[in-house]
Amino acid sequence: MSVRRIPTYIAPPMKLALGLVQIALASLLLFYGCDGNGVGPSDEDLPILSSPQGSFDDRDKRFYVAVTVTLPAGVTSLDSSNIWTEMFLVDTTGVDSPLTQINLVDDGSGGDILPQDGVYARKFSSPLAAGSSGTVYFDFYALVDGDTSMATDTLHLVNLRPVILSVSGSDTLIRPPEGFITLDTLRAVAADPDGLDDIRRVGFTVLKPDSTLANQGQPIYLADNGDRSLWGDLIAGDGTYSIIIRLESTNDPGRYVYRFTAEDYSGAVSDTVYHPVVVQ
Repeated sequence: MSVRRIPTYIAPPMKLALGLVQIALASLLLFYGCDGNGVGPSDEDLPILSSPQGSFDDRDKRFYVAVTVTLPAGVTSLDSSNIWTEMFLVDTTGVDSPLTQINLVDDGSGGDILPQDGVYARKFSSPLAAGSSGTVYFDFYALVDGDTSMATDTLHLVNLRPVILSVSGSDTLIRPPEGFITLDTLRAVAADPDGLDDIRRVGFTVLKPDSTLANQGQPIYLADNGDRSLWGDLIAGDGTYSIIIRLESTNDPGRYVYRFTAEDYSGAVSDTVYHPVVVQ
């Protein structure tokens, strides 16, 4: 179970308050028992935060956060430094990690939709590592004359598996004469709903004509590095993974099956895509 962190701006005062809690409690009971001689804090002096929201746009990999603020009487607006959200990630193991602190605005900039409508918002690039999963907490704070209000929203992250969109390569290869080699380029186009940066690797295993696996069953990995001469890859980082394979005269004839998969940084693996090739 995770324990929510005390916001940094109130941590030192809280430490002092914990040391004086017994005295403070007795004083408050006495103070609020007076017949109107003392004036305690009122909800009317506090900003009211409502409709907190945090969302993620998978198209541009950015977060949008917003909260509606009702200000106390006599206060017409909040400076950006006095309203903010603190973003935390609680991963699937329960570990609580602070991610970022973002100040909010109500001036129509930075992702805020309408100026001066009481909705303070911001849009910002994701601070999450590729493939992150768990629950994101957005703790919203507004500070007016030393009084702070808070509201919270949560967003559950679900990691989606990568996919192999297509595979290309020769369907038939002819063994070369002894002392020569034949080269063929294999390409696999991969995608990931969480972005290409979330793809860790793309590889394939080879089922041979005798029903055994080549390379002791270990995957052979392709590259998306733009190296044409060594890998046959045309453009780096475009999601097309490539490899140049060698066929020698000693290779057994028959039907081979290449089995392609993609893996992301969370360890999620795509469905397998098969590509048969006949060696003559």
